[in-house]
Amino acid sequence: MIEEKRENSKLRMQDSAEFIDSAKDNLKKERFKAAVDHAIDGCIAANDAFTIQHLGKKASISHYEALDLHREASKKFDSSQTNNLRFLLDERHKLTYRAIKATKEQAETDIKKAIDVISWIAEHI
Repeated sequence: MIEEKRENSKLRMQDSAEFIDSAKDNLKKERFKAAVDHAIDGCIAANDAFTIQHLGKKASISHYEALDLHREASKKFDSSQTNNLRFLLDERHKLTYRAIKATKEQAETDIKKAIDVISWIAEHI
């Protein structure tokens, strides 16, 4: 884990918005793998913002460490996005790091799921 100043939370949410805009643009241009990758980058940035805001820290290089931090930061709320984050991180490993083509349907689904995660996080910051 990496200690972070809480004011960096806002910057990571701005990063998240930029990645989602890029994901939507890639979807329109039929760059489906890039759309998926950027949607998930948006989730990672938003989750960083969430854990920075609530814990003063973010995950190091391990995205799965990010799940643990999300779970910890979510304890004071009635819900979390741990399952959706896990799905998207698994999707990234399955799809974007391998020689597999992404489909329009995958990109649309992953962008929607990413937006759901980011929206939940925005409401809980």
